[in-house]
Amino acid sequence: MKKFLGTFVFMLILLMSISIVFDLSEKLNDFIGNGAPWNEIIFTYYTNFFLYYGAQFSYLLNFISVIWFTSKMAGNTEIVPILSAGVSFKRFLRPYFYSSAILVIVTILVYNFVLPGSNHERIIFEETYYRDKNNRIDVRMQISENEILFFHHYDGTKKIISDFSFQRLNGTRLEYELHADKAVGDTTNNNWSFQNVAIREFGDKNDQLTYTKKLDTTLSFSVSDLVFRSNIIEAMDAKELDEFIEKQRLSGSEDVPFYLIEKHKRWASPFAIFILTLIGVSVSSKKTRGGLGINIAIGLGVCVVYIFAMQMTTVAAINVGFTPFLAVWLPNIIFSFVAYYLYLKAPK
Repeated sequence: MKKFLGTFVFMLILLMSISIVFDLSEKLNDFIGNGAPWNEIIFTYYTNFFLYYGAQFSYLLNFISVIWFTSKMAGNTEIVPILSAGVSFKRFLRPYFYSSAILVIVTILVYNFVLPGSNHERIIFEETYYRDKNNRIDVRMQISENEILFFHHYDGTKKIISDFSFQRLNGTRLEYELHADKAVGDTTNNNWSFQNVAIREFGDKNDQLTYTKKLDTTLSFSVSDLVFRSNIIEAMDAKELDEFIEKQRLSGSEDVPFYLIEKHKRWASPFAIFILTLIGVSVSSKKTRGGLGINIAIGLGVCVVYIFAMQMTTVAAINVGFTPFLAVWLPNIIFSFVAYYLYLKAPK
């Protein structure tokens, strides 16, 4: 367990340090050009960068760690005496799975309780000092069962919506319509300010039409509900994500499968640690002529196939209606059979 967890931490620090160096070299000019303070770059952005990508690739780092130190044990002829002394391979695997259980629990806790707040800080930093401003064109959304809106353009720099229309229905009958040349919404609440407003209220016999230069009012939604980047769901905890998915379902959003995939990945990715641990031990516990190199190559190959399978099923869920739950868990299901087969073939 000491070798397992120690190697995992070493691999995590090593890989993330390399990633941070490459990321900083790519973004440094943007950070400096946008006036990002160094203390925020280091302690706000890259601290949360480390947490985010460390959690995202924890199952692969775990797999490489298992391959690494198990191959070294096999190369030093440490495993053969253990098995020759009467210790079963199943008993030999026990510390591996104790260590994997620790990593699974920690990863689940990080995904669901630590990362949402951490990602919120990282995304705000990126929006302020790195990303292009969010612009949207020709948007139509159903906010609820009886509320629909349209707008022509959202300027992410000025945070202004142009050609804004909001309609409220009573069953199938239109009862209220608001049109404004410009709209400005508060990102933290549902307060709105409109310019050049025309309001039409539909009656049974007569309609009432009102014009005003400026109108400040409160609606049932905020500007954040209308214009957001897809990565904003990474900053939501489990409850917020469920509420957001339900709201997107009501609005008729085509991106609901994408959000469901994010929800299920928070559980499927940690459990992949168990499966990849069994594969790693089964592959690397036998001493081979190629030594550590051949085992690392096999491990990287399995990683590539696993990531490819996950991407394929994700694309299928988004584009051809594949069930998001099955899309996320199918690679784990397939690789669990692979792991069991390799376990049966492993030296006993």
